[in-house]
Amino acid sequence: MKCPNVESVVEAFSGDVVDTIPTKRNMMFAPRSLKLLQENALLTASENRCRALLAQSAINDSASLAMSVDRLSHVAPLGKPYYHKILAAYADNAAKTIERW
Repeated sequence: MKCPNVESVVEAFSGDVVDTIPTKRNMMFAPRSLKLLQENALLTASENRCRALLAQSAINDSASLAMSVDRLSHVAPLGKPYYHKILAAYADNAAKTIERW
């Protein structure tokens, strides 16, 4: 029995290898608009992280102040209205800062 040639049995494919994950090497050749788009996306993501950190900090600080107001209201009840005004002023200022940003 005669064996056929490998070339006649196996189909040969040709083409280019395409990187699916962008690398810094490929970014040197990217169009300027793509680079700007990526820079803007990174900047937006960083700003969002900063806003979230600011909001989380304001919430934690407001909660801590509220617990202090509650404790101090039992220890020194005459200062209760002032404690609440201070807490409200802090919370209002923190909320305005977050809204502005």
